[in-house]
Amino acid sequence: MLTEILIAALICITEFTVIVIASPMAKPSLVLRFLPEDVQEAAKNHPEPPLYQQMIAHCLLAVFLLVFLGVIVFLGLDGIRQGYGFWRLAGRFLFVLYLCKLFDILVQDQWLVLRYGYYKKLYPETENCDGWQDRSFNKAEQTKRIVIDPFLCLLLAAAFLFLRHAGLI
Repeated sequence: MLTEILIAALICITEFTVIVIASPMAKPSLVLRFLPEDVQEAAKNHPEPPLYQQMIAHCLLAVFLLVFLGVIVFLGLDGIRQGYGFWRLAGRFLFVLYLCKLFDILVQDQWLVLRYGYYKKLYPETENCDGWQDRSFNKAEQTKRIVIDPFLCLLLAAAFLFLRHAGLI
């Protein structure tokens, strides 16, 4: 369980760091789509950063995706090495994804976006938007992910076990 907690912490810290560093350099349309609708509307004409900054932001996002994929591969291979069966492997993936989702909801959405107002600083034209007070602004997307994640974890566990039985790992 300590391994899973450390892995989830690695993902969360990497994601948070990338969000904080990449957001000011990313195209507003990329960043705004995760924010309340009235905020999106108020900031739709925000100027884009220079192309080189956008490229840096995309590279940082690619680093995060590589870390995330690397973690999935590590969890799967380590689970296979330790003799995990289907349900234990699926539970391992689910535990890590739900820890990350909890961090996403509590730290990124509720603290960084709403309480600290990080994006208000990036998009000052949104200062008076009501969306900054809406604690459930991302509820539909979060609920969808919470429902879909178990199926993804089952699929991942099946894929790793299939690869083991096929002799590929």
